[in-house]
Amino acid sequence: MSRQPYIPVCISLALLVACAPPAPPPPSPSPTPTLTPSPTPIPSPTPTATPIPPLALTIRWPDEVSALEPVPIEVELVPPPGISVTATVGAVIIDSEGLPYGPLFDLMPQGGNRYAAEEPLLLPLELLEGDWQLIVCVQSVLDVEGERRLIFQPAPITFRDLTDDLPARVNVRVPRDFTEVVSQGDQMAGGRVWRYGGGEVAVWWAPGPTEPLLLSNAVVMLETTYGMDAPTVLGVEETEWQGRKAFLFHEDWPGARGGPAEALVVQGPDYRLYVSRVRATGSETIPLLLHRVWETFAFVEE
Repeated sequence: MSRQPYIPVCISLALLVACAPPAPPPPSPSPTPTLTPSPTPIPSPTPTATPIPPLALTIRWPDEVSALEPVPIEVELVPPPGISVTATVGAVIIDSEGLPYGPLFDLMPQGGNRYAAEEPLLLPLELLEGDWQLIVCVQSVLDVEGERRLIFQPAPITFRDLTDDLPARVNVRVPRDFTEVVSQGDQMAGGRVWRYGGGEVAVWWAPGPTEPLLLSNAVVMLETTYGMDAPTVLGVEETEWQGRKAFLFHEDWPGARGGPAEALVVQGPDYRLYVSRVRATGSETIPLLLHRVWETFAFVEE
């Protein structure tokens, strides 16, 4: 048997590798595409709104406040230049105990940036001591700057001591600032008249019957209080005063110092007849302050 030549396995593998066709070169990597960034749009600048200046509020208030003088309630509300704006303005008074005194005041436009209440503030005769407040409320489309609260202390009122001037069982609260223009008689029969501003308050008295008060007696008593210029009686109504039967006469006094009046005729606990009158002196309206003083006429219990 013929023998095949021995070729080592390692040489055979080498020849196979050598005789094999060369391997193709590895493909070149494709170039990575370069991304071109898109341009970022630049936003247009947003215009900033110019703020509108606020309304300027100023409270107009007197240096001294007293129940003897009506106090006007008014403020000044100034808009920015070149701007016309409407506003709703109100005010409230708070007493020294923190409670509202009276209703809310509506302040109406008066021209020239001024707002005022139609009726002034009239404080009570018997004042509570301490700090009172005026608070202003404003409603508007614009902001408001300025103090809206004002603190004030009303001046106290000193009253006359009428112990020796009137009968023992009657009294009326007359401020010392009132001027006494008539003083006649004594505690049995007499009269006192006090004047202030545009009006006067009077109290007259005289002994009366022990029977219940009649209209005829009231008329006679009323006529004793007239002087040379008697008023015209416009009407009379039966009423009560402190639980006592009374007659209220509506008068119209003549002359330059004349005007409307109210005269109450009532029988007191001492059987005297009393005339308590309030009237205007030279105007068509009885001053509210005088009317309040007139309402203090009262019989004092022993």
